[in-house]
Amino acid sequence: MSDFGEREIRLGLEKGIREFNESDFFQAHDTLEDVWMDVRGQERLFFQGLIQVSVGFYHLTCGNFAGAEHLLTRGVRKLEEFLPAHRGLDVGDLVARSSAILLQVVAAREGHGEAPDLGTIPGIHSANDLKAGSQVADQGGLTG
Repeated sequence: MSDFGEREIRLGLEKGIREFNESDFFQAHDTLEDVWMDVRGQERLFFQGLIQVSVGFYHLTCGNFAGAEHLLTRGVRKLEEFLPAHRGLDVGDLVARSSAILLQVVAAREGHGEAPDLGTIPGIHSANDLKAGSQVADQGGLTG
């Protein structure tokens, strides 16, 4: 891939992460989908996972538990292939926290629990910055 293509992918990923971390899940999905269209190979699964998790959380914020369950399940499965980190992102944290919310969604759909607290939706963190406790959105982009 050319340096230009990689630069565009990196900038699109940074933008999508900022949108996700601002809870603008539908816009994050759009941005990440634009990037996904330019990516080839195994990387496509990484971006598909991010897109599906974004749409899953969008469905959750709209009260569509069936859609949230379906897309979070698919997205988490794809992202598990990129543990613990990929492209400088802490994939492990995103997968663990998304999986915990997914369990709450399933329990609520089956009548065994309350709906997840929307305040517990995870952000996407830089693998390097997470150690310092800062979010990618606070950094204005990815580092490392």
